Amino acid sequence: MIAVTGATGFIGSSICRELLSQGHRLKVLVRTPSKAQGLTESGVQLVQGSITDGAALEQLLVGCHSVIHCAGAVRGRSLQDYYPANVTGVEQLIAAVSQSDSKPRVLIMSSLASREPDLSHYAASKFLGEQAALQAAPEIELTVFRPPAVYGPGDREMLPVFQLMSRGLALIPGSADSRVSLVYIDDLVAAVIAWLGAERVPREVFTLSDPAPNGYSWDEIVGVASKVFRRKVRPVFIPYWLLNMIAKCNLCISALFRYQPMLTPGKLRELRHPDWVCGSGALAEALGWQPRVSLQDGLKLTLPHFRD
Repeated sequence: MIAVTGATGFIGSSICRELLSQGHRLKVLVRTPSKAQGLTESGVQLVQGSITDGAALEQLLVGCHSVIHCAGAVRGRSLQDYYPANVTGVEQLIAAVSQSDSKPRVLIMSSLASREPDLSHYAASKFLGEQAALQAAPEIELTVFRPPAVYGPGDREMLPVFQLMSRGLALIPGSADSRVSLVYIDDLVAAVIAWLGAERVPREVFTLSDPAPNGYSWDEIVGVASKVFRRKVRPVFIPYWLLNMIAKCNLCISALFRYQPMLTPGKLRELRHPDWVCGSGALAEALGWQPRVSLQDGLKLTLPHFRD
């Protein structure tokens, strides 16, 4: 039995689908069971509760040999908005694992943003969550994945960017010299499967990306998009002052109307950071996994009507 948190999100649901297709039995933690109806219909056991609910976590881990932790907060105004899910939740999960009879191995799905914790509250919270995990009792088998931007069918973050490119326009928030790594969802899921199949898992933090070892510049991304979408994609660099104004206004309005914003000054610092390149070599050596989906192939899979 495998336990999964964040099973209704993009990454978590993709992992669950693959595990179910391979015949694994799953138990998932969900706050809102109605959002997991598809999983229920597939025979997945649901445990209702949040990642900070100790009793729910204890119930989740019963009979499980592995835990894949994908739950987390991606929107917020302050560190306090991210802390419960991204830090306290990890602490609670590790505490529950320590007290569990089965002592399942744990995979923490973090983010490449944690490499630069000073950039944003989100990045800081993911870094603190990693530290909380790595300080766990040494008898717990535990690994941390730091993926870069993950994309694919069902993604709600990168998909609008690629859809706009398919119409000939690439809105670019950072510098033309910035470089980023990407990873297609199937490659990330394959890495999780490799981790599950390992005889022993390494207690390390691993980055992973697609087959491009040096990532991509915006010019390269636009070039690939132009080839896939069979049209000229025009890059448009959004003025810094305009994005700054939008982010600050969004922060103020979100406080007034009590919602958690995505575009904030901290998120802009992430988007404008010049180096989000990471490699997969260490993970490949540890697990025998290799990324296989290039950006060109990934775009075709994400927007299938552009396939040859």
